[in-house]
Amino acid sequence: MKFKWDGLDLIAVFIIGFVFGFLFCYSFSSPSSEAPLPSCESKMGGFFTSKETATIKAAAKRNGCYGDNYLLLFAIRKAENGRAGCEFGVKGAAWDTDLNTQAGWSAATIVKTRARWNKTFIDFLGDRYCPKEVDLEGNINFKKNVRFWFERFRK
Repeated sequence: MKFKWDGLDLIAVFIIGFVFGFLFCYSFSSPSSEAPLPSCESKMGGFFTSKETATIKAAAKRNGCYGDNYLLLFAIRKAENGRAGCEFGVKGAAWDTDLNTQAGWSAATIVKTRARWNKTFIDFLGDRYCPKEVDLEGNINFKKNVRFWFERFRK
């Protein structure tokens, strides 16, 4: 019997190919120890209010989240796009708190996880931030969305 491809099969193959393509081909520059550059914030225009940007920037600075890690923090914020108190999707002790707490926990997670990664950083972070075992679809979407926003802010 010949296998017939339907729409869902093609989408699944595309998503798996996309994830594996980045897993094997994508690499990040090492994070910079320099302070976040204001010029990168101009690339994020219209996505965040000045108050939100200031709060996230302060949380990044407090946690030593600079360079690519800084951009990744904004990419996660945009990809998660949570309601007030859940802006970064950080659950547990930081759930239903405020933007400052959410941004701080997310920045600390990025910085600590960057030190432990052994594959592309977004894939590694995604496996910790939203484990496949807990939510496979969420894991795939997290990686895709964060990668999209990270690249958009990085340009």
